[in-house]
Amino acid sequence: MFVTSLKWKFDAESIRGTPRTQGVFGLWDEGRIVYIGATGRSVFLPDALGELFALRRRGTIQATHFTWEITITPRSWAGELLRLHFNKYGELPLYNRPASALELDAGDAAARATLT
Repeated sequence: MFVTSLKWKFDAESIRGTPRTQGVFGLWDEGRIVYIGATGRSVFLPDALGELFALRRRGTIQATHFTWEITITPRSWAGELLRLHFNKYGELPLYNRPASALELDAGDAAARATLT
């Protein structure tokens, strides 16, 4: 799974230090992974993590650390990581579950986009 020995504090300075490339990332709340994500088509790691950090600052999610990996196939690798996590723990990470805070926030954003 993720390189768990290299957890970075989930703060603006650490996010700025991530490479401007595509990849997968994990959000951690202390020792528990709470989200596995992937960068979008033209989105880089600092951008994706920055959006999640904004959600943390608003109190939508709770995370203390993050990890990341560079990959040329972020969505497929994130899917594999989610599958491995599910097989090991019998459930998805907290914010990857349906009706999680991230899923609800994404739905609100989509609804706002269709209204404008």
